[in-house]
Amino acid sequence: MKTHPHPEADQRSDSPLDAFGGTIAPTRTGPLYTAGLAVVAFAMVLLPLIYLALIGVTVWAVVLHLINDTWLFNQRSGRGGFIALLLYLGPALAGGILVFFMVKPFFATHAAPAKPITLDPKAEPLLFAFVQRICALVGSPVPCRIDVDCQVNASAGLRRGLWSRDLVLTIGLPLASGLDMRQFAGVLAHEFGHFAQGAGMRLTYVIRQINFWFARVVFERDAWDVRLEQTARNTDLRLGVILHTARGCVWLTRRILWALMQAGHAISCFMLRQMEYDADSYEAKLAGSDAFESTAARLRVLNVATQVAYDDLRQCWAGNRLPENFPLLIEHKAESLSAEVHQKISASKVSEKTAWFDTHPCDADRIREAGRLGEPGIFNRAEPAALLFSDFAELSRKVTRHHYETQLELEFSEQNLMSSEEILRESAASSEADSMIRKFYGTVNISLHPLLTPGELPGIGDFPGALTSWRSAWDLTESLRAEAEASSVECLNQQERLPDLHSAQRLAQAGFKLELKEFGLPEGPTSPSEQEEAARSAMDAATTAMLDQLTRLDPFFTALRQRVTLALRLAPAPKAPLTAEEDGDVGGRARLLAAVTAEMPQVREISFRLPAFLLLAQNRGNSSSPSTVESALAEMAAELQALIQGIQERLSPYTYPFPHARGRLTVAEYAKHEKAAESEWQLVYLDGNAHVDRLFALHYRLVGRILAEAGAAEASFEAR
Repeated sequence: MKTHPHPEADQRSDSPLDAFGGTIAPTRTGPLYTAGLAVVAFAMVLLPLIYLALIGVTVWAVVLHLINDTWLFNQRSGRGGFIALLLYLGPALAGGILVFFMVKPFFATHAAPAKPITLDPKAEPLLFAFVQRICALVGSPVPCRIDVDCQVNASAGLRRGLWSRDLVLTIGLPLASGLDMRQFAGVLAHEFGHFAQGAGMRLTYVIRQINFWFARVVFERDAWDVRLEQTARNTDLRLGVILHTARGCVWLTRRILWALMQAGHAISCFMLRQMEYDADSYEAKLAGSDAFESTAARLRVLNVATQVAYDDLRQCWAGNRLPENFPLLIEHKAESLSAEVHQKISASKVSEKTAWFDTHPCDADRIREAGRLGEPGIFNRAEPAALLFSDFAELSRKVTRHHYETQLELEFSEQNLMSSEEILRESAASSEADSMIRKFYGTVNISLHPLLTPGELPGIGDFPGALTSWRSAWDLTESLRAEAEASSVECLNQQERLPDLHSAQRLAQAGFKLELKEFGLPEGPTSPSEQEEAARSAMDAATTAMLDQLTRLDPFFTALRQRVTLALRLAPAPKAPLTAEEDGDVGGRARLLAAVTAEMPQVREISFRLPAFLLLAQNRGNSSSPSTVESALAEMAAELQALIQGIQERLSPYTYPFPHARGRLTVAEYAKHEKAAESEWQLVYLDGNAHVDRLFALHYRLVGRILAEAGAAEASFEAR
C-alpha cells in the first residue's frame, strides 16, 4: 500500500520540474495525413447536409401535396367529402409531424452539466508548473483551467468550440493516486499530443462533434416522442391512422439517419485511431516506450479496481455509509486484487483485437507501436503522482463529495461519511471475504444453498475423528467443485430468465399484447390470454430446470457445510468483534447467517417480481383498460407486501452486526426502506428493492466473515 506525504511544493529540494532531461521532437504526419483528415472532416460535414436535404424534401412534398391534390374535393359530398378531407389533410398532418420531429434535434436543449471542481493555480503551484512544462515540450496550448473528478481518466478539450484556444484539462484523481509521476506525465503528454497540431486538433473536433450529434438524433427520446406514441395508441381510429403513419415516417427517417451515422462512424474511425497513435508517440517520447506499456497495464488494473470499489460503495450505502475518499478506496482495491484477477486482466489484453469501428486501437497494438519507437524518455521520476498536489487527501475528499452529489445524486450528511481508516479496514475485510469465497466456493453462487443451518454449532467430542471428517469433507468439496460450478451457471441462467417471464405473464394478464421475443419467448401466440399461458409455461419450465440444478448442487453444499462447520468447531479463529458493542461469538454470527440465508428464496422471489411491477406501473397509461392494470398492480403490491412482511417478522429478533449511520438497529430495520414515498405503490417498490439490495449484500458479508474464520482455522490445521 502506497502512502502519499504532501509537503509544500516550495519546500522540495528535488523538484520534479528539474527532472525533465531534454526536448521532444514534434511528431511529423506529412501532407497525406492532413489531407486525409480534411477529406474525413468534409465527409462528416456532408452528412448533416444530407439530413437537412431530407427535411427540405419532406417540406417540399407536403407543400406539393397541398397545392396539387385539391382535386380530391371535386364533386364529393357527405361521407365521400369526409374521406376526401381525411385524404387531403392526413398526409399534410403526418408530414408536418415528421418535419417537427426532424427539426426538433436542432433545438433540443440539455441540462447544464454540474459545475466542476476547478483547481486554483495559487493553491497548486507545482501541478500547474508541471503541466505547463509538459505543454511546452509537446508544443500544445497551455490549459486555461484544470478540473478534477473521480474518473480513472484524463481528458483535454476546447472550452468554447472549434475556433477556441481555451484548453481545459480534466484530471481524474484515481490516476494521480494510482500512477507514478513518470506514468502520469506520459498520460498528460498523450492528452496534449492531440493538440500539438492545430489543424488536426480542429478537424478532429469537427469529426467528434458530428458523430455525437448523429448519436443524439438517432437515439435520443424526450417527452414529445412519448406523447406521440401514447396519443397514437389511445386516440380515435381515424386520427390514429394518421399518427401511426407519422410514427412510421419518424422511424424510417431515424433508420436512414442510423445508416448515415454508421457511415460517418466508419469514415472517421480510421483517422481517429491514427490520431491516437500520434498522441501515443508523445507519451512514449516523454515517459519512454517501456513506461507506455507499464502505464497501459496499470490503467487496466485501475479500471477493474474501480468496478470493485463501486461494488463496495453500493454495500456501504446499503448501511447509509459512504467512503469519504473514493480515490483512496480505488487505490487500495488496485493493490489488493488477487493474482487470478491479474491473470485475467493480462489475458484480456492478449486476446484483444482492434475492430474497424473502434475509435481507439487496442492496447496490444498501441504498445507494439510505442515499442517500435524505442524512445528512452526524458522524464523518469517514480514517486507517486499525488505528490504533485499540495494536499491530495483533502482534495480527494472534496472531489468525492462532489461526485456523490452531482454524479451519483446521493443525499448524505457528514455522519454518513467513513474516515480513511475505516475505508482501509473495511476494504481489507472485503478483500479477505472475496478471497475466502473464491477459495471455498470457486465460482459457485453462494446464495443458492445455505452455508450453515439454524441451531448451535455442534461440539467436538472426538478431536482426531472430527479432524479426519474435516479432511474428507475438504477433499469432497474440491472434487465436486467443477461440477457444482457448471450447475451453478445453469441455475443462474434460468434465474436470469424469470424476471422477464414474470413481466410477460403479468403484462399479458393485464391485457397487453406483447412482442414475445423481447421477453425471451418464441413467437406464436397473439392474444393476451395465449401469451399469458405461454409465459406461465415458460416460467414453470425455468423453475423446474432451476430446481433440478439445485438438486445437483446438494452434494457439494452438504460437503462444504460439513467442512466449514468442523473447521469452526475444531479450531475457531481468534475472536475479532466487528464493533465495540458486538458479541464476537462465532456461534452468534453463524446463527445470524443461517437466519439471513433462510430468507434468500423470498428475497429472490421479490427480485423476480419487481421488474414486472415496475413495467405495469410505467404502462398504466398505455392500456385501453386502466382499471384492469390497476387491479393487477394492487394484486402484485399485496403479494410483495406479504413477502416483505414475512421477512421483517422473521429477522426482527436479530441485531445488524456492522457499523451503520443510524446506530444500532435490527436486521429487519436495516433491510427496510426508511424514507417516505409519493404513493403506496412506489413505497412497495422501493421497500422491495431495498430488501433485495441490502439482504444480498449482508448475506455476502456474513458468508465472507464466517469463511475468513474457517479459513484461518484450516490454515492452522495445515501448519500442524
